[in-house]
Amino acid sequence: MEKAFKLSIVLVMVAAMLMLVTMVSCKKQGQSQVQAEARPDYGPSIPPEKTAAVTWAGCRRSIYGIKPEPTGEEWDTYVSRMASEYEGSIPTFIWIVGTITGNGPKQRCAVNYPVEGNLDGVDDFPLDENKAFLDMCDEKGYSVWLQVEPGDCDLVGLAKATMELYKDHKCVKGFGVDVEWYKTYNTDGYGTKIDDELARTLDETIKAVDPRFTLFLKHWDYRWMPPTYRSDIVFVNDSQQFRTLSSMEEFFTGWAERYYPNPVMFQIGYEADYVVWKQFENPKKELGDALAKNVRDDQHLGIIWVDFTLKKAMKYGK
Repeated sequence: MEKAFKLSIVLVMVAAMLMLVTMVSCKKQGQSQVQAEARPDYGPSIPPEKTAAVTWAGCRRSIYGIKPEPTGEEWDTYVSRMASEYEGSIPTFIWIVGTITGNGPKQRCAVNYPVEGNLDGVDDFPLDENKAFLDMCDEKGYSVWLQVEPGDCDLVGLAKATMELYKDHKCVKGFGVDVEWYKTYNTDGYGTKIDDELARTLDETIKAVDPRFTLFLKHWDYRWMPPTYRSDIVFVNDSQQFRTLSSMEEFFTGWAERYYPNPVMFQIGYEADYVVWKQFENPKKELGDALAKNVRDDQHLGIIWVDFTLKKAMKYGK
């Protein structure tokens, strides 16, 4: 009887020790899981204060803008030279990762990276063609907004999938939509307007992935932008076909004023504006300076040279 009693005590003690070990193990496992899920804070995509006349200076990249496609080293040179023209600016890319395909009422978006799941209207690619470039931008401290020409695809789903894929790149600052290419069928080339509800949904979707991410919306006509929803959206204008510098200055100044205090970017350098920028000895600087001079001192501004004429612009200046 006494042996049985002692044995039962030993068994209870062993069980208690096993339970304690299990609890400690679970706690450590839980801590490890939390640590594994913790992500670095890369800071805001938009600097808290404007410290230079031009906050972002750089290039737009598309698969159809320059042939052959520049190497990573060449893109590095281009963006560095653009930024060097604007003291204190951040070298920046608008990097087009999705292009519109098809001509009918249901146009698709072809992206150059894999997409998790099946998204309506999205044709993905099994290899990530942006990783090496983004790794370089991480190392260099550049800023990159990833833009799509969405067609009729599931735009919200694509925004989420894109930001999920690239959230660990500190250079990636947000997701961009070229509204000209959003549901273009029967729109005379203008695309479909982004209303307040869609703008809010896109903005909240990418911020749910990482609060630092910002949405940019691009068009040449303010009527295609959300009427009232603002958040920290970056409003990008890619207007062209100006005949005079004064008309160009007036137009872009009006765009900046309309969206103040939100950040704006001017995508410039189109061949259709060559009559304007050919007058400058160094157009990639002097044209940007002319457009920046009337933007308010506390409104962030980006000067982005379009890739169609980038090589021509690089013949001048620094």
